[in-house]
Amino acid sequence: MKAIQYLFLIPSIFFFFSCGEEQHQVGHGAHIHAAPHGGQLVELGVHGAGFNLELVLHEQGFLQIYVFDAHVQNFVRISANSIDIEVTEQNGTTKIITCEPIADPITGETVGNTALFTSTERIDKLLPLTGVINRIDVMNSPYENVEINFLGNTKAEQE
Repeated sequence: MKAIQYLFLIPSIFFFFSCGEEQHQVGHGAHIHAAPHGGQLVELGVHGAGFNLELVLHEQGFLQIYVFDAHVQNFVRISANSIDIEVTEQNGTTKIITCEPIADPITGETVGNTALFTSTERIDKLLPLTGVINRIDVMNSPYENVEINFLGNTKAEQE
């Protein structure tokens, strides 16, 4: 009788401690995470143990970067003064796009303790945006040479 109980217990544990069922791709063993703001996700570190950035093209043409946990369920506040993306332009010159921290009195986020960063310049004319975040620290974990290939928001978000 105990063997039967264990047969049901083990799959139940995997079900409750894995990503939500709605995140699994049909017909594949892997799963995906949806970008909550219709942007594009960039994974930091090992899947399921690292973090995610969501890149979003704001309606006014600015780049917004949200910092999320491993499963894109919770915002993660970081203390960075900025998130800088090094972009090589078509003529071979290097340009830095700086995204500054955004304070929000409603959520209690402050500069130095926020999950949202916004570019200081419009980037809509630079799309597709290809570059590198040389370093970003999230919860005492450094991530270096994070590649960015941002095409813009998904169609659903743009409509």
